[in-house]
Amino acid sequence: MQPFRIYREFAQTGQIAIRLTLSTPRQRAWRGPLCLLLALACVPDAARRGQAGHEQAAGSAERPALDLTRDAAWPAAYDSDPVWRRAASGGDFERARLARSAGAAALLVALSEGGSLGRTALAALPYAPDRRDVVGRLCALALGPVAPTSSWLLGTLYEAIANGPRTEESVDSGADALCANQLRQLSERADLSPEDRDRALGAISLLAKR
Repeated sequence: MQPFRIYREFAQTGQIAIRLTLSTPRQRAWRGPLCLLLALACVPDAARRGQAGHEQAAGSAERPALDLTRDAAWPAAYDSDPVWRRAASGGDFERARLARSAGAAALLVALSEGGSLGRTALAALPYAPDRRDVVGRLCALALGPVAPTSSWLLGTLYEAIANGPRTEESVDSGADALCANQLRQLSERADLSPEDRDRALGAISLLAKR
């Protein structure tokens, strides 16, 4: 008995063409089950491709704009930290203590959570000695939100550019140029208040002098 000979040809479209050479009636009797088996073998691949495409589309959804006005439960890591809790309910001393303990980069991570946690981080940011290092990321955050969140972000951003200690590590002309471009886009928004527009243009001017 001649063995079955199966040829697979892969077209550019990704479809599979299968040709069976069946020479005897007994072999031809296997045609239906064999074709079904081969078809089923292709199903897991297609399912995986479909699932991967769905996950990729879900992952590409845009995150909502930062909102510092809402109140939400804090993540456990912050809620259980007494330094963060004292900064939220205390004054300048507690906020300065948080800023020196956490650093600007960690404050920015908390800021991106939004809500009262974000407000606490934003209030502490002017006390962070390394706040000038995060100006670029702060600029990017300021683009999306509306007032009053956008106003609070602009005020902190202006302060960081104007007063933040400038070191060799914080000097990045490319990041400053990108920040200036983002601030220019922000200043052209129709919903921006005159005060915020002046603040954005003032920050652009300061970046140009650095």
